[in-house]
Amino acid sequence: MEELLKVVVVVFIVLAALWEVASGRTKGGKKTKQDWQMAFLATLMMGIVQRPLLLIGISFILVTIFPSSAGSLAWLEQEYFWWTLIVFFCIEEFLHGFAHLFAHSRRPKNKALQWVQAFFKMNHRPHHLSGGADGKGQLSVTQTFINGWAWWFILPNYWFQLIALYLGLTEVFLVATVFKGLWAAHTHVNWNYDLYLLNHRNKWMRSIMWGLCHILTFPTQHHQHHSRGKNSAKNVTSTLAVYDWLVFKTLAIETNRPEVYGWRQSEEEAKNVFKRYFNTNVKKYMPGG
Repeated sequence: MEELLKVVVVVFIVLAALWEVASGRTKGGKKTKQDWQMAFLATLMMGIVQRPLLLIGISFILVTIFPSSAGSLAWLEQEYFWWTLIVFFCIEEFLHGFAHLFAHSRRPKNKALQWVQAFFKMNHRPHHLSGGADGKGQLSVTQTFINGWAWWFILPNYWFQLIALYLGLTEVFLVATVFKGLWAAHTHVNWNYDLYLLNHRNKWMRSIMWGLCHILTFPTQHHQHHSRGKNSAKNVTSTLAVYDWLVFKTLAIETNRPEVYGWRQSEEEAKNVFKRYFNTNVKKYMPGG
């Protein structure tokens, strides 16, 4: 079951990437050789280093502190699967959105929090670097899992996912993370089908889509998050836009694609994927950096 669900996500990303190539969505500087290399490096490191190490670390901590905790919550999904799934998903998405917003927020006054936020910003930066230094880059499905080397170790929703898995919520973990993975991948694809509905000639169609954008995150909303402009710190949730709307106050619904994607990058970052991925210069994101 686990392998089948993983395959579903991988197949979707591969097919979407092939569609982007076939439709010309990667030409003209929209996607560079370094973007492809970065996607391969980040995904490989996530699969063989970050995720396994985090699971081992969490298991060790829980075994040490709570020796009999493995599988202790399995009864929850057996007796209340759908309620457990809903609660799991809502908590996981809130933790993700909160940490993501923290990485995009203004610098806090507390010195310790400044260092923490600088570490978050440093590791999240690669996710917003697309194309070269010429500003022609656009969003692509292969950007879905791109972040810096420590992102998996510091994002609280990843800890929450793997703790729940260790505690026995196996099916809940699989269903929720695969759905979220698919939804996140689809919002990164270089398409904007939601614009057709947001700009539909029928008022009711426009209104329905506008309402749905307050509940779920659609491609153009996430594309706006990847823009270079006022919306780059908006739409921080991966799936549940209701958090952007009611909790974080970061909801942005636009009826056009962004004019420019991606943050400004140095020539070094544009040419060297190892400089993007293995960045360790935290001071650069501190005051005066």
